Amino acid sequence: MAEPPLLKEPKQDQPNHPVEDHDQIQAPIQPDTHTQIEAPIQAEAQAPAETATHTPIQTEAQDVEGQVQPVPIVGNVLEVDIDNDSAIEEENGDDESTCSLLSNVMQYRNENGRTYHAYRDGQYAYPNDETEKERMDLQHHIFLMMMDNKLNSAPITKDLDHVLDIGTGTGIWAFDFAEEHPMAKVIGMDLSPIQPSYVPPNLEFFVDDAHETWTFKEKFDYIHGRQLHCAVEERRLFQQAFDSLHPGGWFEMQELAFPVQCDDDTLAKDSALTEWSSLMLEASIKINQPLNNPLQYERWMHEQGFTNIQHTLYKWPGNPWPKKKEDKELGLWVMQNILDGLHGFTMALFTRVLGWGADEVELLLMNVRKDVKNKKIHTYWQV
Repeated sequence: MAEPPLLKEPKQDQPNHPVEDHDQIQAPIQPDTHTQIEAPIQAEAQAPAETATHTPIQTEAQDVEGQVQPVPIVGNVLEVDIDNDSAIEEENGDDESTCSLLSNVMQYRNENGRTYHAYRDGQYAYPNDETEKERMDLQHHIFLMMMDNKLNSAPITKDLDHVLDIGTGTGIWAFDFAEEHPMAKVIGMDLSPIQPSYVPPNLEFFVDDAHETWTFKEKFDYIHGRQLHCAVEERRLFQQAFDSLHPGGWFEMQELAFPVQCDDDTLAKDSALTEWSSLMLEASIKINQPLNNPLQYERWMHEQGFTNIQHTLYKWPGNPWPKKKEDKELGLWVMQNILDGLHGFTMALFTRVLGWGADEVELLLMNVRKDVKNKKIHTYWQV
């Protein structure tokens, strides 16, 4: 589920303005308040960004806790391709302290053939090795496809001073954004030092835990977060983002939400994919990182004080089952993203949290891959 940015009081000369599924929300923050799935901070609410490209749906809906909240803008509608509905084949002193910290940051945890961050070990349950880095860069391409080749949904302007990318991963988004906005100072932070060393002069990367208290000296005009996998407690994250934004600044979150979705009963309740999706959600809840949290981002941003929140819901087809050419292409990339990521998504959560053996996990994933590639199963992810 993709979340647009949040906004504070606007600057004098600046208009206000950021599977597997993704959710996006954007909204502004009012004086002394901050929030955003994608929302600007401001004294007066601003018009939603790019509303002309989306079809609005009803204004209210019941959330999972029985509270009424707005329904997101529809990002895309999927139509089944009935002419191509077949299965795809599977193929010392301070110095000593500093050195100790640096060593901890650079060391990785090796487990079940994958590497994981050692700094704040266990905070993020997904790998950081070359396989995962390649998948994250592929995923960046999927987001560009979803957003019409744009890096953000928030209505930001070109005269940005400071930008923060939370959970920057390989740094590909921050790199592209820094090149697109050469006058802005862009900071990317992550638990793993897996970013490139050659970067634009206006881009810096830091190893840090976004869950801890932020110590940035500057305020930001735009804060971006994407696919954090709910590993950072979101209400605290939203509060820190609010407090770190300039008046008129935007906060944008883009996140995929579990469980997997299917509207036409082609996904059997006893299928391997259904079981895997349910177990992923169960494990994430046990470690207090529920993968269905993105469905609550809009309400939590409102509670934090953000205004002009814009929430757009996209559907990522699980494979190339849709009829429209652009949706079919999106589904092809999403399918590859899932296949490339399944082992990394699953292994740590299932073995550490659910107590499964590695062989048990591999056996389940073998059948999950078959479901993922079956175009007779019309799944999608909310983003």
